[in-house]
Amino acid sequence: MWENLISLWQDRNLLRDFVNEHPKLGPFLFILLQALQVIIAPLPGEVTGFIAGFIFGTFYGFILSITGITLGSLLVFVIIRAFRKRFLTKYETHPFYLKLKKIFKKYGISGVFILYLLPGFPKDLLNYLVPFMPISLRAFIIISTLGRAPGTLALAIQGDVVYGGHPGKILIVSIFFLLVFIIFLLLRKRLESYLE
Repeated sequence: MWENLISLWQDRNLLRDFVNEHPKLGPFLFILLQALQVIIAPLPGEVTGFIAGFIFGTFYGFILSITGITLGSLLVFVIIRAFRKRFLTKYETHPFYLKLKKIFKKYGISGVFILYLLPGFPKDLLNYLVPFMPISLRAFIIISTLGRAPGTLALAIQGDVVYGGHPGKILIVSIFFLLVFIIFLLLRKRLESYLE
């Protein structure tokens, strides 16, 4: 694993050069990877979000990452709705589903939006369970995309800063995001207890 990371670090210019030389293929492949990550989760979303910033820079990486996440979420929603009965028998006794059902009944879309905002919350699993709730595709796409946007942007920033290779900036950004993450974790416990 460490050898792969070192290799990625040493070849980081080659990665961006490849993207610059293939302005359509590189972004397309990344969007496809990010969408697949949402659908079948071969990689944690944090990894692909970081890679987006590392390869494409903050702004472009964020746009590509959130596009892939949105497309993947849309496909999951459509698949779950199409085979609703089959999937429901699999999830209807799952503790996470029962908790989500309770939150949705009490707080509606607002409660689900808060769940998407919380760091460390299993958002891909959430994508598979929200389609069982009485929610429209449009509302689902809006709350899932907006809810995941802050975390996706943070990962793109981190990837871009690490690509730059400035130890001081990497340290400052790491400390800042660590503090933000700790604050969110503290808020998460309060929000989850509130939603209970």
